[in-house]
Amino acid sequence: MRIQGKALVMGDNVNTDELHPSQFYSLDDRRVRSGFLQAAAGYERIGSGDLAGRVIVAGDNFGCGSSRETGARAFLLAGVRAVVARSLARIFSRNVRNLGLAAVECPALPAIAPDVDVELDLERRRLQVPAAALDLPLTPLDPMWAAVLAAGGLLPFLGIGEPGGATRCGASLPVVQGTR
Repeated sequence: MRIQGKALVMGDNVNTDELHPSQFYSLDDRRVRSGFLQAAAGYERIGSGDLAGRVIVAGDNFGCGSSRETGARAFLLAGVRAVVARSLARIFSRNVRNLGLAAVECPALPAIAPDVDVELDLERRRLQVPAAALDLPLTPLDPMWAAVLAAGGLLPFLGIGEPGGATRCGASLPVVQGTR
């Protein structure tokens, strides 16, 4: 899977409460979308704009803080294609991957300029930034997470939902061998 987009560059230790403040927690997609980046100093105008096709490029510990899944939903609703960071907070990476958004680590990631073209090649596990002549290795995804991502999220992977987190009403979870 290849993902291309313009870089939206963020720093280290970016908290999910900055990415999506709690007052925007809602089941209403419009409200969730309206809160994206609204507490991230310097990004508020960007967050309310069109982010379709953007790739978040960040430093260490991106997505630390809250475990609210609405923060992950806000990325999808804003049109963000992927997140690549030197390191990802564990709860954040699980939440966005559960919804089918590529979130990968690139420990060798240097600072890059905003708005440059970036390309993630998840099969080859590479990040390319042509303007900076960079071709960097990505930390390999666990095979299960790669399958979840390829399916469009955890619920589609389990056969009970649509990519992006929508669930079919009345669907039941499959029984995994040895659990009953």
